Amino acid sequence: CYPLDLVRTRLTTQLDGKETYRGITDAFAKIAQNEGPIGLYSGLGPTLMVAVPNFSISWVVYGSLKEYALEDELFYNLRKVDYNTGEQRLGFLLTLAFGAASGTLSTLVTLPFDTVRRRMHIQGQHLAPNERLTGVQMIRSILKNDGIKSFYRGLTPEILKVVPMVGTMFTTYELLKEKLKV
Repeated sequence: CYPLDLVRTRLTTQLDGKETYRGITDAFAKIAQNEGPIGLYSGLGPTLMVAVPNFSISWVVYGSLKEYALEDELFYNLRKVDYNTGEQRLGFLLTLAFGAASGTLSTLVTLPFDTVRRRMHIQGQHLAPNERLTGVQMIRSILKNDGIKSFYRGLTPEILKVVPMVGTMFTTYELLKEKLKV
């Protein structure tokens, strides 16, 4: 699915009056023709540097918060108890809150790599092949030209996206576990 993400980014970052691609199919064809098949995977390294830690951090933080809440009396009134088995689970609000917290923390850790990934996505659209940077070169370029703060550009909208998305993901996960009796 990675090439679809690349094409989406390229299509959404085209400048008015300077459109390079007429649509999805055209974008795939032109990227493959101009950059080679490997061009469809531009920025894959930084993407993996985002995805793997992002999911890992989310699941570890969520699991740790869940475990803590199920053991600490502070959260007693927010737990849900299965009256048949006596098993305690997180209530809806805790699940949503812990999911949101885990997503926020993982975003804070991985957003710099996401910034590099996105810049690598669009450089093929604006730069000649000999001008394109590798992931490490991109990191150095961002630090040199824009400073460390630029790795966190777009943090607010990203968190506004992640909080409901990851909160809902964990809420759905817990609901499905309960309904499927897993």
